[in-house]
Amino acid sequence: MRKIILLLIMALTIAPSVFVQADASLISDRAYRSEQKREFKQNIKQIEELFKIHNEFANAHDIKRLKPLYTDTYINSDGFNKDVYFKSIESTWESCEDLTYTTDIISVDINGNYASVQVEETATGTIMDSLDFMPVTGEIHSKSKGIYHLIKINDRWFISGETAISDESSLLYGDARFMNIEIQAPSQVNAGETYTTTLKIDADPSTFILGSIDHDVMTYPSSTPKNELRAIPQSQTLERLIKANTQNLNEYAVASLAISKVKLLDKDNFRIYMAGLACVMKRVNVVPKNNYIEIKEEKSESKK
Repeated sequence: MRKIILLLIMALTIAPSVFVQADASLISDRAYRSEQKREFKQNIKQIEELFKIHNEFANAHDIKRLKPLYTDTYINSDGFNKDVYFKSIESTWESCEDLTYTTDIISVDINGNYASVQVEETATGTIMDSLDFMPVTGEIHSKSKGIYHLIKINDRWFISGETAISDESSLLYGDARFMNIEIQAPSQVNAGETYTTTLKIDADPSTFILGSIDHDVMTYPSSTPKNELRAIPQSQTLERLIKANTQNLNEYAVASLAISKVKLLDKDNFRIYMAGLACVMKRVNVVPKNNYIEIKEEKSESKK
């Protein structure tokens, strides 16, 4: 009996300390979760602010204020480092002085001092040129999806890299601005793989169109594909088999169009004139060949 009482007394002396430790643990866990939640909200706010000022500087074509938002070790999925990347931006702004951007954040994934931000971006602008000795306005349209990679340094977020997922761009002159032009190509292929690129056009049947399809690897300075134009069939669809490069470079499927129309001068005379030009592109991400993958075949059991 005395032993049972002793055990009860010991239990009563131990139990309060256990309950106190449990309560302390619960309080500690709640405090930790509260702090984590506060830090997460603060990081989200800082990242949203980063993209807000990034969009502001980009639309102002302010290269001096845009550059400090990137780390010196920045590199994108096309292998462009910070210097090359900003040289390509500057050359784009020289060609299109009113190019404007919009950026929509789709998701944010934070892992300590690193973050990945998936976005959808659009860009529009105009280029003044001449077509058949007449001044014309070219329109640039671009829509892309990608992931910005961020790093936090001294409590500030910076862009350390980019991974491009998709990108479709077009440069349209004259009547091409009012036509439905679509280029179809796979988003990803293996290095050296053959893929089909299809160009579809919705145009007036009386319109005569010459077109070509090629591919352009992503280098700087960029090259211009040289391919002979040929008549687009009545189906208004043009296809070509393309062999992806084996240089471990991403590329664009590129289609070029020259649009001509007939103008009646009188009952017996007419004039054929150039009505528009177009260049449409779609990103094709090329996966390099991995020479370090080996699958060993299992040896079959010998027959008894």
